[in-house]
Amino acid sequence: MAKIYNFPTKAFRDITKERVDVVTIASGFMGGVVKVYECEGTVIIHSENKKSSHASISNDLGQVKEWEIRYAIEHILKRGITEVNIKVSNTGVVHIRNKEMNSLSQ
Repeated sequence: MAKIYNFPTKAFRDITKERVDVVTIASGFMGGVVKVYECEGTVIIHSENKKSSHASISNDLGQVKEWEIRYAIEHILKRGITEVNIKVSNTGVVHIRNKEMNSLSQ
């Protein structure tokens, strides 16, 4: 049975205009459009171009929570859990990428 997530009432807010420094750096190596979101110490950096969509989630004060990962997938990447790849770096940053679309007709 599918688990229904009730996200906290405090959603991530768009702080892109406040974090031009992060956007400038991320645009340099991620490319595409970069947006920055924040909620209670957790930051999501989302980059998207014609080929891919990527979100990096980090929290300097502690571990990234499961609901924050789900929120990023469903509300920022606008995907389902089975449509993404998730990796956690040694520093605890969660990286989420959309799975590549492979066509059998190619």
